[in-house]
Amino acid sequence: MPHAAAREMLSPILSIHPYIPAFEQHDKVICSMATSGECDKKLVAEVRTKFRDGSVHHWRVCGECLTTHPSAIAHIKTNGFQEPAAS
Repeated sequence: MPHAAAREMLSPILSIHPYIPAFEQHDKVICSMATSGECDKKLVAEVRTKFRDGSVHHWRVCGECLTTHPSAIAHIKTNGFQEPAAS
């Protein structure tokens, strides 16, 4: 099920850490770019972003987020992936 509308990540991406292996969404562990039930794809990475207040937030994302969000695509092209994240 595709996301209803792709939301852009407004905060700068600090790093993208793949989940190896990718894992199914469950309970409250869902794709951060979707509301519950909107996405049924496996979670493939943790994206770390920096909010305006300086705090760092971790977003769990599916592959669709990494391949459709311009900021994620640009970060991957420029910086690649960082060390794997614990799932």
